[in-house]
Amino acid sequence: MVHLHEMTEAEFSEYKPFLIEGYAQDISRNYQISLEEARTSSANQIDGLLSQGLSTPNQFLYEIRLKEDATEEKMGYLWLDVDKMKHRCFIYDIYLHEAFRGKGWGRKTLELVEARMVERKIQKISLHVFADNTIAHELYGKLGYQVTGLNMQKMLTV
Repeated sequence: MVHLHEMTEAEFSEYKPFLIEGYAQDISRNYQISLEEARTSSANQIDGLLSQGLSTPNQFLYEIRLKEDATEEKMGYLWLDVDKMKHRCFIYDIYLHEAFRGKGWGRKTLELVEARMVERKIQKISLHVFADNTIAHELYGKLGYQVTGLNMQKMLTV
């Protein structure tokens, strides 16, 4: 069974550099900028959004865990921004380790998030997905997520 474990400070200290590097890789690959520039951008954005770490208001960070019998195995990470006043949730990060992909755990995690948000009277869940993440596009579409915008770019030869 999928279980969301609230991150501890020690777990957050492990997650944050992983998050910054993963986001930097996505930025670099999708926007065709240097990895160094992407790392700076990633760190600045994440530091701004999580300015108080785990104590940042409205930010909820979890380890996604597989709970079977008396054991738990870490499957990945989840970061939510929940605005109760506006009745909306934004998924900043949902990440499953390679060994857990393609087995329905992403779907189960998102369904768990949806159930929790309904309980909290949250009316909308939003997220961003990079263009090259076709597997995520497919999953989100199957779960009823709709495209609300589309960024495009063209690289020029100068």
